[in-house]
Amino acid sequence: MEVKRNVLIVTDGTESTRKIGEKIAKVLKGNRVMIKKTPDLCGTDILPADVYFFGCESPHPPSFAYLEQVLLHINLAGRPCGLFSPQSLAALQYLATLVHDSELALKADPFLGAKSEDLAAWIQKTIK
Repeated sequence: MEVKRNVLIVTDGTESTRKIGEKIAKVLKGNRVMIKKTPDLCGTDILPADVYFFGCESPHPPSFAYLEQVLLHINLAGRPCGLFSPQSLAALQYLATLVHDSELALKADPFLGAKSEDLAAWIQKTIK
């Protein structure tokens, strides 16, 4: 029997990242998946998750200011995390820096783009 995980998908709220977040949620159906735009994110949404996915369209979106502060002061050591952006390598570098202090486990390279056929394999690599 496979254990259901609490999955938190956080996006900057742009349409392109929202679509990738929804595709991630679809692949992970059967788990407890919550998709949040950063303006709607609360600190209490972060700690209960077992797996995290963070996505943004460009580096340093203003809506990520709260998330930046939370991840500086929370230890999530070893929990799997995936980073994604529709088209920006700079956004992926920003996200890698963002999650560094919280010690999340980046088991897969960040995902760039929105190809569904590549997405499922990337998700599996991220959560294992």
